[in-house]
Amino acid sequence: MIEQNRPQDGTAGMWRAARGTHAWPLAGREQEMAVLRSAVSTCRDGVSTVIEITGDPGLGKTRLLSELADLAEVEGLTVLSGRASEFEPQRSFGVFVDPIRRCFGRRAAAEHRPLDEDMAELLGLVVPGGAGGDPGRYRYPEVERYRLYHAVGRLLADVAGERGVLLCLDDLHWADEGSLELLHHLLRQPPRTPLILACGHRPRQAAAKLLASFQHTPADYRIERLPLSPLDQQECRSLLGSVPTPRRRDRLCQASGGNPLYLEVLTELTTDGADATEELTGLPHTLRAALAREVALLTGEELATLRAAAVLGDPFDPLLLGPVAGLATGPALEALDVLVGMDLIRSGTSTGAEQHEPRQLLHFRHPLLREVVSRDTPPGWWLAANARADEALIRSGASPVERAPYLARSAQTGDLEAVRVLAEAAARATPLTPATAAAWLRAALRLSGADDSEESVRRRIGMLLGLANACMMTGDLTACRDALAQALDLVPPDRRHQRVPIVELRSVIERILGSAKAAKLALQDELVRWPETDAQANPLRLQLATVGMAQGDFAVAAGHLDALLARTPAPVDRKTLTAVAACRALGAAYSGRTGTLLMYASEAAAFIDAMEDGELAAFLDEVGQLGWAEVLAERHHAAIRHMTRATRCARLTGQSYMMPYLLLGQSYAEQATGDLSGAMASAASAEEMAHLLDRPDLIGCALTLSASATALLDGPAAAAADAAERALRSAGRRGRLWELSAAVLASVRLDQGRPDDCIQLLRTITGANRSTTTQALRAMWYSTAAQAEMALGDTAAARDWAAHAAEAAQAVGLPGQSGYAALAMACVRHDDPRAATELFSAAAESFAAGGLVLAESRVRLLLGRALAATDRLDDAIDSVGCAKRIADAHGAGHLSRLAVNAQRQIGARRPRQGGHSTPYGALSEQERRICQLVARGFSNRDIASNLFVSVKTVEAHLTRIFRKLQVSSRAAVVGALSSAHTDIGPSANRILTSPRHAP
Repeated sequence: MIEQNRPQDGTAGMWRAARGTHAWPLAGREQEMAVLRSAVSTCRDGVSTVIEITGDPGLGKTRLLSELADLAEVEGLTVLSGRASEFEPQRSFGVFVDPIRRCFGRRAAAEHRPLDEDMAELLGLVVPGGAGGDPGRYRYPEVERYRLYHAVGRLLADVAGERGVLLCLDDLHWADEGSLELLHHLLRQPPRTPLILACGHRPRQAAAKLLASFQHTPADYRIERLPLSPLDQQECRSLLGSVPTPRRRDRLCQASGGNPLYLEVLTELTTDGADATEELTGLPHTLRAALAREVALLTGEELATLRAAAVLGDPFDPLLLGPVAGLATGPALEALDVLVGMDLIRSGTSTGAEQHEPRQLLHFRHPLLREVVSRDTPPGWWLAANARADEALIRSGASPVERAPYLARSAQTGDLEAVRVLAEAAARATPLTPATAAAWLRAALRLSGADDSEESVRRRIGMLLGLANACMMTGDLTACRDALAQALDLVPPDRRHQRVPIVELRSVIERILGSAKAAKLALQDELVRWPETDAQANPLRLQLATVGMAQGDFAVAAGHLDALLARTPAPVDRKTLTAVAACRALGAAYSGRTGTLLMYASEAAAFIDAMEDGELAAFLDEVGQLGWAEVLAERHHAAIRHMTRATRCARLTGQSYMMPYLLLGQSYAEQATGDLSGAMASAASAEEMAHLLDRPDLIGCALTLSASATALLDGPAAAAADAAERALRSAGRRGRLWELSAAVLASVRLDQGRPDDCIQLLRTITGANRSTTTQALRAMWYSTAAQAEMALGDTAAARDWAAHAAEAAQAVGLPGQSGYAALAMACVRHDDPRAATELFSAAAESFAAGGLVLAESRVRLLLGRALAATDRLDDAIDSVGCAKRIADAHGAGHLSRLAVNAQRQIGARRPRQGGHSTPYGALSEQERRICQLVARGFSNRDIASNLFVSVKTVEAHLTRIFRKLQVSSRAAVVGALSSAHTDIGPSANRILTSPRHAP
């Protein structure tokens, strides 16, 4: 009987790929399948792989994931899969619910260890009424979602078995915020087991956070990107062997556009001999029509049951179908059997894990089928069904979190019980899924109506503040600011103590959004309400001082801080002292008052270093100010330590909005100390977070720092400075980070041989109208400008810039800035090599004292050239050798290559000697050839390839060369031969005369 109800048009075949029973062969994906086989093979060997499969609907993303699952099962991997749904964007961790549930089932079957606290919380997320506790019982509930992410990693390791895990995640373009964050965590911190993380999504519909997560995957993973394109004509024809005529095959291929799914549907819809391709102008509509034909065959009870399944979600509990459909349990289950027989509804698993499930969950055959059912359901029936779902959940003792999705869709305006449940659900969800909490709070605010009673206003204020907190945790600072403004409008003017924390947070958000002026106006408007002697308003005065420091109003800002301390009852609390010290330190750095800067930076650092991690969560703004002050004070290692700790705390507590500012300072300091790989990683993370905050100025700064590090690693030609320049010019703001970005980009342009562009950028940040310019860095900027003018041949202009550099360096008294001033003067003294030598030497010593190791390496290269110009060739070789050792120690490949060229240049200056009385004369012809290649920077492998010998032969020759020349390194070989006045190779390119600064 069930078989007779099955539709006869064959459309069920189009979805078989979703479960691994494929009606059509896989065509045109040979390269993709080779990648999948390799991933499975290497997973057995302990290699983890991320596979990103992208493409438009119907191109075969799900089919490839199914094929991968088949391969993995054959090889004994643990196979888990999940998919996002278009209709549950607020479903907490929706993509991971099924994989996590399966993991717990496997874990329970394999062992009987009790669940620890984090595992119990994780189980509570995915099993209704499970072992999860209340996240709010922890002192810092925001930490919990990150602890749970680590629990997911441990859970994957527990069920991995001997060969590893395949985790397939499909339709990620529909994924909820919590799922995206958990995926981001797995990409950054892989579980301790071989893992294939296979993800399918439509890139044109994907969230920026999802795309950014795949852009910067760590080295722990092997990365495979599989962008799917339509099949070509030949591949389409290979699928159409059953179509009788070539003409019809060609028409089908053309109408499908090479989309395998469309091709299959077109073929099935034209099997009666009619050529329907001319009528199929909208294939997605045709697919929906085909599915609607299946649904149209259902009886009333069957259709009601199918609609109830669409209301419940994907997957769903079959025992809830009857109450939601308005049917008794018996008829509902009979209708369910029919739906399963028609292949409209399927089992929730295909991997054998169902034996571990207390109750088997079911799901639709394909998301598009659920879409068709949902869109064709009358709105009144849909609302009533959601209300019935909530009633069924109440009877089963469900939590507010389980009831919230149905209440948000069905409750009526003024339903205060629904408002209460939604608010409670949001409070519980905020630590783990803040985006879901924000959606529920918006629904609660909409349902609360326009009641102006005191209780209603109090309730709305609480929900708006909760919404602001949830939006802040997701990085949606604009929505956070708007929610705070709405809450503030509801707080009566006479309740000033309630208004202060709202205004304080709003000013911080405005400042992070780059609207210092708006932050200042909000603070001033509120402070008008307060007596000047009332210390309760001190948080607002502190924020006003911070804004003033950022805007360059140092005297006014200092006055605010003095008044704040004078009005604070003794003893002054540590929070106030820390905030004041950090603010004063950064203001002193901006204004170039180094003594004051060092004093207050030390004071703030002492307070912050004494804090526990939990306490530090409330001081991230102050740590950011301290870290940047330390960067400007050339205390780079201290800045890295503080910002690294603050960044970790920001991640743990959900304060992602603070991370770009912290990461940019960390990247700048890491580059200064020579940690180029760390600098690039920090800049990449900062760029990712800045995109989420929609901050072009922060994006531009991240790109310029990345370009600067790339230039040192691989050379200026490889630096992606063009993209950074576009981002910089598109940014409308002209704040301090913008001028920092412009200065870094100017130095990259100088290295690229574009001194005109360099000068133009520097003039925008050093002009007379730049009253807020950071004084602590001006000597460095003037030095770069002097070198650019020398490259253009304008010595007079270069001397002016050098004089400005000397004046700026003297004003701040920092060793690194003194080094830049000496460097600028050395470059303009090209007519006096001896004077230039002394200045280059002074610059190198200053850079060494300031810890600017790569700047020191650059200057020692120039010092070697100047020494060679005065015929001090031995000293020149020593200086260049030192530069190369520094470059090699920090992975600065570009500087290392410049040093090799410098060694060749200096060696070429030595007079030649005849005969074999020199050590060079004791070398064989082959050894001399090897020496020439060593001098050109060739590796042992390169030399072996060039001379057609083995690497071991080259190593043996080098051993004899070292013994004959009485040296112990390759660099010493070059130096020894240069000392012997030997021509060891062709002349190299000249050293750049304008070394780029290292920040």
